[in-house]
Amino acid sequence: MKLHILSVFLLSLLFVNCGGSKLPDFLEAEAEAQKKLEEAKAAQDKIAELNGEKSALEDAYVQKKYSDIIGTAPENIENIKLYQFIDSWMETPYLMGGENRKGIDCSFFSQFLYHDVYDSLIERTAEKQYSAKSTAKFTGLEYLEEGDLLFFNLTGSVYAPITHVGVYLQNGKFVHSTSRRTPKGNNGVQIGNIYDRHWQRLFVAAGRKATTN
Repeated sequence: MKLHILSVFLLSLLFVNCGGSKLPDFLEAEAEAQKKLEEAKAAQDKIAELNGEKSALEDAYVQKKYSDIIGTAPENIENIKLYQFIDSWMETPYLMGGENRKGIDCSFFSQFLYHDVYDSLIERTAEKQYSAKSTAKFTGLEYLEEGDLLFFNLTGSVYAPITHVGVYLQNGKFVHSTSRRTPKGNNGVQIGNIYDRHWQRLFVAAGRKATTN
């Protein structure tokens, strides 16, 4: 009986010793895995930090570029999404009925801008954008706000169909896609001045969509 108990005790010691010898290896592997997880998280945090810095630099670039064009302070360029959209389309050629970067017309440009910047689907043509019930029309330029639509035609008369549309920015400037060429000879997406004699002669009204308030 004593011999049997001694045998069980010795076997128990052997089992504990054998099992215990693997415990440090297990802990070491677990520590290594934890270290790799922490390194991976640190790398992700660094990437996020770099992306944030890149985004901040891109924002600052857009603010500086368009504040110079519009004639305002960089801090007044608050809707970065709007100006990034404009920057991505600048100098795209004008094309009647065009809907891509090979060529785009005025009303699709304003429709696309409203979709991407204001998350709103507006009408496809300048005339429909003007006549829509959702468009609150006014003529006083002193009431213009960023995002308002500007409507034009060949005579500047409310009795003639609307043939052109742009989107107001700030300080008298608006963005549009036009067949009219700049002094450099290019047409398409560009920034104009509502107070220029040419656009004053063709101006019919401004229009505000609820999404821009």
